[in-house]
Amino acid sequence: MHDIWNPWHGCIKCSEGCQNCYMYYLDSLRDKDGSNIYRTKTGFKYPLSKDRQGNYKVKSGEMLRVCMTSDFFLEEADDWRDEAWSIIERRPDVKFFLLTKRPDRVAEHLPFNWGGGWENVFFNVTCENQKRTDERIPILLELPFKHKGIMCAPFIGPVSISNYLKYGQIEQVLCDGENYGGARPCH
Repeated sequence: MHDIWNPWHGCIKCSEGCQNCYMYYLDSLRDKDGSNIYRTKTGFKYPLSKDRQGNYKVKSGEMLRVCMTSDFFLEEADDWRDEAWSIIERRPDVKFFLLTKRPDRVAEHLPFNWGGGWENVFFNVTCENQKRTDERIPILLELPFKHKGIMCAPFIGPVSISNYLKYGQIEQVLCDGENYGGARPCH
């Protein structure tokens, strides 16, 4: 099963792929400003929440897509990220899917005990056009993650990733799905 964990909400647009951001659109429908960034009150500790019997609500083996209404490496979330890393570390039985348009901020915001990465963290960068592909994937290849991938979304221009696949580090390539709720592997 897949679920979403949004420890914070809101984002600052940083590239042309943000032009038609679904989060900004959905917030506007509720008369909210998508650039208003805040730590979620009830959702922040979601991976640690338990049911009445004391069992985790997020079951072992599940995948949580993280920060689908923000960016995990957003500068405005720097004060909250260490606590989010701590939650991720406490649930090694859950897979955490991180997606960013800000790979340049990642190296300086990894936990102190990161080493070569944690087995339960899947790290992806977005590649909405060739400019961002050539900017983000080289950074991705230098980062210490056990699982690396690319999300080609939203497609706003042609993307070629063949030059980057030869390094053998890219484990997953996802393309923009039919709707915002799901991406599918590229064919």
